Formats: sequence, structure tokens, C-alpha cells
Amino acid sequence: MRLSILVVSRTAALLNRMLSSLASATTLNGLGVEILCSWNGSEDAESEIENNSGYELLIAQRDPYHFASNMNGLAAKANGDLLLIINDDVILDSGSVDNAIQCLESSPHIGLVGARLRDGEGLLTHAGILFDSRHSPYHQLDRKVAAEHQLVLGESRPVPAVTGALMLIRRNHFASLRFGTEYRVCGEDVGLCLDLRLKLELEVWYCPDFSGRHDSESTRATIPNQQGNAEDLSTMRQLHREFLEAAKKPQLRQELAASIAEAEALRSLEAHRQQEGKQISSILGYLNEKKTQAASSPDDIKALKEELRHWRDNSHALQLERLQLEQRLQHDQQVESW
Repeated sequence: MRLSILVVSRTAALLNRMLSSLASATTLNGLGVEILCSWNGSEDAESEIENNSGYELLIAQRDPYHFASNMNGLAAKANGDLLLIINDDVILDSGSVDNAIQCLESSPHIGLVGARLRDGEGLLTHAGILFDSRHSPYHQLDRKVAAEHQLVLGESRPVPAVTGALMLIRRNHFASLRFGTEYRVCGEDVGLCLDLRLKLELEVWYCPDFSGRHDSESTRATIPNQQGNAEDLSTMRQLHREFLEAAKKPQLRQELAASIAEAEALRSLEAHRQQEGKQISSILGYLNEKKTQAASSPDDIKALKEELRHWRDNSHALQLERLQLEQRLQHDQQVESW
């Protein structure tokens, strides 16, 4: 089994950082991996590229930036059985590529695997893409929970779509579909997922152990005319409508199951927030009572201030303690399952 890693870049510093993280993301030997880059930066910037991945890096093409076209060109040059499509601004976690390969090869029904991504503050940025009532795609629980929250950990599972910032697919499946070049800015990843599900009748899976950091659009934001595009959104909406009209019952069940899972997750988060609100209200009530009872002497005022500081610290620590307990529970459940 050979892996081809495809990346589009114009910024050496970002590319170097991603390549360094790749060194610990997979245990595949050197002959089993190739990295193909579509470079659209300057010659001076290209000279600053430092490949510390331990794998061969080739600048396979130097074309103007267009994500879908650039990736299609790289895929046509790739020799691997599997294609890892990655943004240059992704920092991979240790073992994450191996985990993605294991997920993809665990079932012949799985055609594409997507990742769990976080921002620089540790908040979740991607755990699969869902669609709203207007057929607009969105990242579920985007920045609503920590990336290590139990709601997005656990077993791998099917989702309607995943982001093209980090995905794994078999080369022959990608070759039969390719990224749609009609998208100007974004949407080719959503289109690929829907095409794979409808035309090849394969599944798209979200793998929590396929993970990394991704500061969204840190490269795209520096390129003119690469912000959100209404035409692309309209195309994605139409594609999803057509998918639902042609989908079979198992595919519709997966759409429904993903939406139900998110609804339950949001309800769980709201229940936790309400409980925290009650605890904070109780603390504030206690503080108000102490304030009313406090005398005006300097010693009493000093003692009251110290107690106020103590309870403020406790209230701020409530949410952190809850998250730690949830993570510990998730770990214990995983240990028991082993």
C-alpha cells in the first residue's frame, strides 16, 4: 500500500510546519509515501521550503491557485493507492494518518475519511459537515465545544460530508469523480462527498482519531477574491437537493442520524449550561446574603473581599472541572471497552 500526500501551498513557513508534523503522523516507511505539492508562491519563497517529514517531497506543478484544479492535477500525477488531501496550514497529531488509513480500510463500504480539527485555542472547528433546512452546509458544533469534548470523540461514524482541509480517499475513487472545478472559492469538498455517496454508493466517515490543528483559511484569506462566495453556496445547495431526491433509504437514514446526533449533543450542552447557571446563581445568592450581613469595620470588609475572590475563582472553575470529569469518564469508558 502506497500513500500519496497532496498539498497546495504558496507559503513556505506553513508548508514546513505541516511537513514536520507529518513525521510523527504515520509509521509508513519512506518508500511507501510521496508528497506532491502544487506550488503557487514566489521563487524566493520556494527556496525557503524545508522538508523535515522524512518522506520525499516533489514540487509536481507550479500553477495559479485554484484548489480544485490544483488538487485534480496532483491526483493525476500521484502513484499511491491512497490519497491524503491536506491544507498546508494543518498541523497533524501523532499517529493521525495511520488512524485514518485504518478507518478507511476497516470496511469496503467506507469511501472517504474526514478528520477532527481544532483551532489554536483548542476549540473544535471540524467534526463532519451537516446541512440545514435550506441545504446549506455547516460544520457541526463549530467552536461550541473543546476539540477533546466527549461529544466528538469515541467511535468513527458516517456523516454527510467532511472538509477538504484534511481527508483520505482511495485514488481510483477520486479519479472517477475528481473535485468539481466549477467552484470558485469553496464547495468542492462537499461536492466530492455527495458524489461519492450517490454515484459510487460509498460512505463518508468522520474519524475522531484522525486529527490535527487547523487555523481555518489562514492561507486563503491572503489570496484576493478567496473569501466566501454566494455562487458556490447556491451550487452546494442545489447539489444537496438533488442528492436527497435521488438518495436511497440507507443514505437518507444516515443524513437523519447525523442530524439527530447533533440535536442530542446540543441538548446535552444546554442541560449542562443550565446546571452551571443554577450553581452560579446559588453562589451569587450566597454572596449577596453575606454582603447584607457584613459589618462596616475594615476587618469585616477585608474578609468579605477575600471570600468574594474565592467564590469568583470557584465559579470560573466550574466549567473547566466539568470538562475534565467528562474527559476522564470518556477515557474510563474506552479503557473498559478494551
